[in-house]
Amino acid sequence: MRSLGRGFAFALSATLASPVLAQNPAVPDGLYEVEYRLDLPHLENHDVQTRKVCLKDVGGGSAFPVLSANNPLAACPADKLKREGADVSFEIRCPGGGAARGLALYSIMADRFQGSIAMTMGGKNMTMTEVQRGKRVGDCEAAAPTN
Repeated sequence: MRSLGRGFAFALSATLASPVLAQNPAVPDGLYEVEYRLDLPHLENHDVQTRKVCLKDVGGGSAFPVLSANNPLAACPADKLKREGADVSFEIRCPGGGAARGLALYSIMADRFQGSIAMTMGGKNMTMTEVQRGKRVGDCEAAAPTN
């Protein structure tokens, strides 16, 4: 399996209402096969995992999901969703002082995307980046998890 390229920094997840963006979704709805890995500073990680996810209105009114296991940002809301051409960015902030936060940056193509979520775990001086690369593989099925 190919390793994911570096050079993108991003963050992740949840839903954000934006009438302008919702009229023009960046990523076509559908089932995506997403390769992802979690990078930690000064550590090599070749543990690329793959997961199929149903994406709807991503880059339009919704953000990309965080896929890493046991990641507190997966349940936190996305904010400040911005789209400039083929690039989408957003912030993730968990509630509370000293909580986890992230910054996501993605590049979108016709049937694929790549990006990353740079994360800082709250109350700790711990940073990591989830790197993702996804390709549309079909329509969503009832059994596929939705973003």
